[in-house]
Amino acid sequence: MQRPGALIAALTMVLAACSVIGGTEPAATVGTTREPTTRAPSSFGPTSAAPSTTAPEGTTGAGRLGFVGDPTAVGIGDDYFPTLGNPGYDVDHYTLDLVFDPVSVRLDGIATLTVTASDRLETFNLDFSGLTIDDVTVDDGAAAFEIVEEDVVITPPSPIAPGEEFTVEIEYGGRPQPASSAAVPFGVGWTTFDAQHYVVAEPDAAHTWFPSNDHPIDKATYTFRITVPSDVIAAANGVLTDQLTDLGSTTWVWEMAQPMASYLATVVIGNFAIVEDAAASAVAGIPIRHVLPTGTTIADWPGLERQGEMLAHLASLFGPYPFDTYGIAIVEGFGAALENQTLALFDRNVATSAFFEDVLVHEIAHQWFGNSVSPGRWQDIWLNEGFASYAEWLWIERERGRDEVEAGIAAERDQFADSGFPPVGSPPVFTLFNAAVYRVGAMTLHALRLTVGDDTFFEILRTYASDFAGASAVTADFVAVAEAVSGMQLQPLLDSWLADRELPQLP
Repeated sequence: MQRPGALIAALTMVLAACSVIGGTEPAATVGTTREPTTRAPSSFGPTSAAPSTTAPEGTTGAGRLGFVGDPTAVGIGDDYFPTLGNPGYDVDHYTLDLVFDPVSVRLDGIATLTVTASDRLETFNLDFSGLTIDDVTVDDGAAAFEIVEEDVVITPPSPIAPGEEFTVEIEYGGRPQPASSAAVPFGVGWTTFDAQHYVVAEPDAAHTWFPSNDHPIDKATYTFRITVPSDVIAAANGVLTDQLTDLGSTTWVWEMAQPMASYLATVVIGNFAIVEDAAASAVAGIPIRHVLPTGTTIADWPGLERQGEMLAHLASLFGPYPFDTYGIAIVEGFGAALENQTLALFDRNVATSAFFEDVLVHEIAHQWFGNSVSPGRWQDIWLNEGFASYAEWLWIERERGRDEVEAGIAAERDQFADSGFPPVGSPPVFTLFNAAVYRVGAMTLHALRLTVGDDTFFEILRTYASDFAGASAVTADFVAVAEAVSGMQLQPLLDSWLADRELPQLP
């Protein structure tokens, strides 16, 4: 287990194993002071939520877009990924009928989207790139479409009125491949490594394997129907509800019944086994199943048997686990771990590392913070990573005591004080996942805990997780919850940790 007071260089190694950390500052670049290409506001209180183009009313709390304006605009206005997301509608459900040939690495799909318009739609856009579209229908009527950069612009047979529910069906196909991202130095999206195929899409690659409204403020439920040769398995988010075998192929049907951000959608295809952990399930109170390399068992991955304990402990602190199931998939060629909703993805090297247990806790914590409550804008990624990193300290506190954690946090604070990282509340997009987002983000929560006391602190976390469950939030939402629960003015404290370059002392 990685100790909490490790050197920054060692922290970077640990962070490289936590939820798409390819953008983490390497030790050699600690001290860089490059500015982000787009400066975010320096204050994070309730009056400084994202501008109206990024977070119109309805962005937070309800998890609904509700945008009124130009429905053909390219992007919703997120400063960090300005072409992602689309106004004018809200996707309620995705049904992805996928046929995948592992030999040719060919994917053919039919994406059926159930959508509700929030504005009059004479045309509307979906994010999509890298594959070819063969046909588009809207409510079973042929629709004109045009690919414009990384959008497909769709013209329905007749305009769609505000409040109207409609169905979009898109037939598409091709050879899916990873795409470049401004936030990480490796390709993200559909990944093929030897005979393994899996998706790691954070932050901006969901639209490279299915047409989507690819921003976490438009969350939806999902049905995956994945047809593959019968000698391999196909796993996805949620609960396995059916397996249909016919003429040498099997269709695996998975249902994700709770809202999910598009970047968390995943599939895992290859020589794997779906392994139920009955003992951990009994402890956690929900089914725990893993997707493991064929021929291995839970006992072959020391630490994995503690998933039930970890999940139950975090539920005692954060509130009820928000989904129907949980588990991890262990793959090769990724080099990190990612918190895909209900099915976190781990590289084999992470699963055999000394810090495997830390990362297991980290990815479970994301199921509350990042998955159930998703970021309303990518600038606020600390709401994902700082919370999950703090959960690591909470687990160490359970295992080894508060004194050791306090000493470790204090030492780590001193190590980061002169590191030169940009403010946690506005990391540059090109180092969106830098080490400070994780560790100083976690220190921010610890400073809050020391200020308000344990009982109030955990009530703040439970209230935040409950109030925004299934939706998205920005930093201002968390500040508002913290102040409402505590009865204290906490914006100055949180601003000092999130917006200032000079790292404060712990209270």
